[in-house]
Amino acid sequence: MSQRDILLGESYPIQKVRRRVECFAQTGYPVLIFGERGTGKNLCAAQIHSASRWKGKPLSSVDCGALPGSLIESVLFGHERGAFTGAVHQVVGRLEEADGTSLFLDEIALLSLESQGRLLRFLEDNTIRRIGGKTDRVVQCRMLAATNRDLKEAVETGRFLPDLYDRLNVLRITMPPLRNLPEDIPLLTQHFLARVPKRRRPTLSREAVRALQQYPFPGNVRELRNICCRLETFFGGSEIGTSEMGMVLE
Repeated sequence: MSQRDILLGESYPIQKVRRRVECFAQTGYPVLIFGERGTGKNLCAAQIHSASRWKGKPLSSVDCGALPGSLIESVLFGHERGAFTGAVHQVVGRLEEADGTSLFLDEIALLSLESQGRLLRFLEDNTIRRIGGKTDRVVQCRMLAATNRDLKEAVETGRFLPDLYDRLNVLRITMPPLRNLPEDIPLLTQHFLARVPKRRRPTLSREAVRALQQYPFPGNVRELRNICCRLETFFGGSEIGTSEMGMVLE
C-alpha cells in the first residue's frame, strides 16, 4: 500500500480519518492510532508525518513487537560501548535519531513495563540517557504510536502504565476495518488493479464486486491488495465472475 491508499474512499469513516490526519499533522502533540491488522496504521502515521512541519525529514520508526525485550531499550535509547556483554560499539537510539522529527512506535502495547517506564520518563522531561551512559541528552521529537490492542484493558489489567497511556492519548485516530466500508471496496479494488499492466488487468463483473463487498476481510486493506494480486496471477486479462472470485477468496 502507498501512503495514499489509506485515504482513498468516500465513506464517512474514511473522510473522518482524512480530516483528522490533516488536522493532527499541524500540531506537535502525540497521536495514538488504533485499528485491526492491515488497516494501515503505519501508513496513517507516515501520512501525518509527511503533512507536518517535519515532512522534509525522515520518519524514524520502531516495531515494538519485532524485538525481544533485551534489545528494545537499546534500540530506543541507545547504549555506550561496554554497557553490557556484546556492546562493542556505541549505538545511538531511535529516540535520539528522531530529534527534530517524528518517531513512530508500532505495536506499543507490546513494550515491557520497564521499557514503558523509561519511555514515560522521556515524555515527561524530553531527556534520554543511553544504557551505560552518565549524561542526559535533550531530545525533541513528535511521538506517534499505534496498536491493534485495547490499551484501556491493558491499563486495567496492569500490562500498560496508566500514566504512559495518558501521555500518549492526546490525539487519537481509529482506522476503520474494511468490512465497514463496503462502498469504498470498488474504488480500492480499481486502485490496486490499475497498477497491473493493461494486458494482465482483470475486469470484475457486478456479481464479483458484490461478492467482494460481502467478504469479511479479516486482513483488511492489505488483504484486498493481496486478492487483487491473486486475480492477476490466476485470471490476468479475463473477466471475473462469482466463480472466479470465489476461488481467490477461499
